[in-house]
Amino acid sequence: MSDARATERLQAMFASACLGEDGAAVDADLATFLAAHGVAGEDAEALLAAPRRLGLYRRLVRHNVTGVIARMLERTRARLDRRVPGELDRAMSAFLDQVGPRTPHLRDVPSEFVAWAAPRWRADARLPRWIADYAELELLDFTIGIAPRPLPPPPLAEVSAELPLVFAEPKQLIQLAWAVNEVPSDDLDAEPAARPVSILVYRDGEHRSRFLELTPLAAVILERLFAGDALGPALVAACAAKAHPLDDAVLAGAARLLADLGERGVLLGARGG
Repeated sequence: MSDARATERLQAMFASACLGEDGAAVDADLATFLAAHGVAGEDAEALLAAPRRLGLYRRLVRHNVTGVIARMLERTRARLDRRVPGELDRAMSAFLDQVGPRTPHLRDVPSEFVAWAAPRWRADARLPRWIADYAELELLDFTIGIAPRPLPPPPLAEVSAELPLVFAEPKQLIQLAWAVNEVPSDDLDAEPAARPVSILVYRDGEHRSRFLELTPLAAVILERLFAGDALGPALVAACAAKAHPLDDAVLAGAARLLADLGERGVLLGARGG
């Protein structure tokens, strides 16, 4: 067997040992596990000489992955345990067994996990129908809170309809079917209202993540502005998307929104020359 082929088989075996469902066989019958993955010769001998090492490596890798997920979803875990104890642990184990991380960055694994778990939680009649939305918002809250400090902004100008606007980073818009942003963090029995919400998650001057609930039209306006549209075209496009006339009420509402974002430190100004 070529060195390249042997390396491929070793890599596939390690992935299965650490993340695959059949990795539990590592402790039960290591020789059979290695043979099933085509690992033989000196490679198999080296692994069999220390039979506990591969199982220990499996537990270490899985502990690191589940640890970062659980750290970012502490409040979600508490609410899951309130209804179905141990649900987060079972979901994390199933995620690792069935799909495993695709990202090379440990910090991005929780996002992959929530994307995988959300439809399953929504379909599980034992769980609150809003728990997936709650997890998505908690994860974004955590991610915004720990994001690296942004680079200095570009040269700024006064806000005008002809210029794109400059916003502080990090920030992100999220749309949810439940008003989970209104659930007190210390009340495990609170139930959110079943209504669509658009939320801007941003970081304030003290580097704490904050939520700002937006009207549907305001959310579309910000989507266009965040995409780089100048203020005037963003208003036109948002009103067209919502079939809403661009009237004095919209202009006044947009002015209030931008003033509020300026006070919050989210809006920095317009892009200068």
